[in-house]
Amino acid sequence: MFKIRGLSLIFLCLLAACSQENVVPKEQLQEEIMDENIVVTADGKVTFKIMNNIDAPKETVDTIKDEIQKAYDDIMQSIHTSYVPSEQITVFLNGENTESWGLASRIELAIRQDGYYPLVHEMTHSLLGYGGDFNTNHGYFTQEGFAVYMDEQFSKSEYEIEKYMKYFMDSDKLIPISKLIDPNQDDAYFRPNLTKLNELNTLRWMSYTHAASLVKYLINTYGLEKFEDIYDKKDLANKIEEVYGKGVHEIEMDWLTFIHNQKGFTYEEKFKLPDFYDKNTIILQLDPTYFEK
Repeated sequence: MFKIRGLSLIFLCLLAACSQENVVPKEQLQEEIMDENIVVTADGKVTFKIMNNIDAPKETVDTIKDEIQKAYDDIMQSIHTSYVPSEQITVFLNGENTESWGLASRIELAIRQDGYYPLVHEMTHSLLGYGGDFNTNHGYFTQEGFAVYMDEQFSKSEYEIEKYMKYFMDSDKLIPISKLIDPNQDDAYFRPNLTKLNELNTLRWMSYTHAASLVKYLINTYGLEKFEDIYDKKDLANKIEEVYGKGVHEIEMDWLTFIHNQKGFTYEEKFKLPDFYDKNTIILQLDPTYFEK
């Protein structure tokens, strides 16, 4: 009996030792979890670290990791700027009641309940640069317009840019481009200081849509290389005339002629859009001076 008990004791001791060897320290587990949320671009130049603030499921995080790889390639193969991206960019996954931002080494992503998040848009800012040092001293027009354009081209979202512009035109709610590129007025459109949140968001959305539509028109008409020469540049009115050989007003008239010839939303399409009529109501409440020439 003693021998059996002794053997049993030895066996239990060995089992305990093996179990302790297989226990992974908490710190190591945390590191492994972090490693799962790391994306290194194929060229090795940028590392993205995902901070899952909303405890999104692994499937969602894996999808975002794949989208980061693809978006990086798409953006870096679009236009070329003198800006050199940060070697590490942290991507924060946040709830839908937050703001999305793309800065030099930090991307804040608001994840909507329907699954949409503007990853391509914000990565465009972080990879191509914005102003002198992610400030607004170069305005907003080309940066926000191109970010929306890239999101439309390479994400899963549907913007219906031309149809919305046709709707603005038919409703006499066009924002003059001269105001959107004027450094003394552009804040009122791209970063409006309005007390009513629904009006603030609607005016900003309209401004982004105008910018994206004209940017898309310029790229489709004159090519990416010419647009590259005006992207994120100061004194945009003069830069446009220098690059395209036409003044802003002439470019705007050409673009509006193009919009005039586009098809607008059908009644059925308006009805299917979840917030079309809500937006329409808010637009009618906006100060009409925003649309005056």
